[in-house]
Amino acid sequence: MKSELESIAPGPSTGRAPDHRRSPVSSARDKAGGESPASPGIDCRSAAASAVLSQLKWDDVFAEAESILRRLIQFETVNPPGNERPAADYLAELLRQEGFEPEIFEGAPTRANLVCRLKGTGEKPPLQLDGHLDVVCADESQWTHPPFAADVAGGYIWGRGALDMKQMVTMSLVCMLLFKRLGVRFKRDIIFTAVADEETGGTHGAKYLVDNHADRIRAEYCLGEIGGFGISKWGKTFYPVQVAEKGLCWFELVARGEAGHSSIPDPDSSLIRLSEAIIRLGRNGLPRHDNVVAGHLAKALLASQRFPTSIASAFLLHPRLTSLVLNRLVPESEQATMLSAMLHNTASPTTLRAGGKTNIIPAVARVEVDGRFLPGQTAESFLAEVKDVVGPGIEINVLKKLQPTTVDPDDPIMGAIARVLKNHDPQAVALPVMISATTNATHYSTLNTKYFGFSPVKVAHHDSFRSMFHGADERIPVEGFRFGIRVLAELVEEVCS
Repeated sequence: MKSELESIAPGPSTGRAPDHRRSPVSSARDKAGGESPASPGIDCRSAAASAVLSQLKWDDVFAEAESILRRLIQFETVNPPGNERPAADYLAELLRQEGFEPEIFEGAPTRANLVCRLKGTGEKPPLQLDGHLDVVCADESQWTHPPFAADVAGGYIWGRGALDMKQMVTMSLVCMLLFKRLGVRFKRDIIFTAVADEETGGTHGAKYLVDNHADRIRAEYCLGEIGGFGISKWGKTFYPVQVAEKGLCWFELVARGEAGHSSIPDPDSSLIRLSEAIIRLGRNGLPRHDNVVAGHLAKALLASQRFPTSIASAFLLHPRLTSLVLNRLVPESEQATMLSAMLHNTASPTTLRAGGKTNIIPAVARVEVDGRFLPGQTAESFLAEVKDVVGPGIEINVLKKLQPTTVDPDDPIMGAIARVLKNHDPQAVALPVMISATTNATHYSTLNTKYFGFSPVKVAHHDSFRSMFHGADERIPVEGFRFGIRVLAELVEEVCS
């Protein structure tokens, strides 16, 4: 009987999907003297295990992975409403075919979260591989290829979720399948999670698992988003690794005044005073703060550059020179904005509400603001900074709060990431970074899991990862995806040894 992959998402390399019933790694296992998947397995640091990985039929592995990714993209899991259940069921069936016993937990009807474990010896705590199945919306009229067709064209796989983040779901699944087929028994269990609802905060996804099934997902390390995409610069390829993310504090600013007929202007009206506060917040910004992650980033950049570009990194953390460096010595505005966000709390006004009729001055004006604060800060200290900028007479009401997360940039896993990257890209530099967005790290960190954002992919120098992440024409380079599969598999092997 033909598999679902064969009938729905033929592999671009062969014209049809790989047969999941016949492992592309069986001959490599036989050559290396490996045992069958039913056996206790081999120690992954032995010569046999290393030989197995090096002798894999990688073209077959890639074809299988590309077929799985394309099928995942074809599931329209736009959140809201999400409806991740069909995609989770598809993954669960692939795992069952290999002898796994996956579990699916629903945080709400159709909001499915898949959890699956590859057992190790238990000598070390587990490693979690995490990805989310939901995606953001896509306006098809703005796309070159339909966002849920998973077309292969121009060396890319196109579709919503190709980068965010069904590619990491697929790469994690492929790691599970490969090591199961090889009969490798690691010192750590590997926990694979493919969750719902990340794009709207994780209430029905990672947070639900943490609150209700912590025993199924508790791990020492977790590899997830955001990081691992290559940025070519100064003769190097920089691969960001998320080691921290800012806390979230959504709030509203409220100004009140007298309602009246708009034919008689009121220079002290609620809307004018609120507008002035918004302008002060946007133009003045918030104070600068040193932090460990920014320091490690500056040192890593300094070590990888030559004079005169090294000047920017050397002066970046000097309190009186930060603005000069960002405005004058960092040529790309996108990079300057990212670096600035790692040194400042930020507040971005987003939604303005006031009045209902053109001829009435509103009594109340409100603006919602997306606030992000650095590790080491609190929501209270952040809001105090905001209050100092917007001035008196403006109310501040908190809408939502999430705590920042951070892990040690010198953790041994960073060394493992750097070594594996250099195996495949001699110019690779692993950069510890802080992101301003929120990920599942905010939930898993409550279990004391050390979350590192690393879902590797090699991106062409002319592609903008940032613009494609939630933008139109999201796509992943086929060769970059293949690079990621090998890097992740080798990293898992090293970390779990």
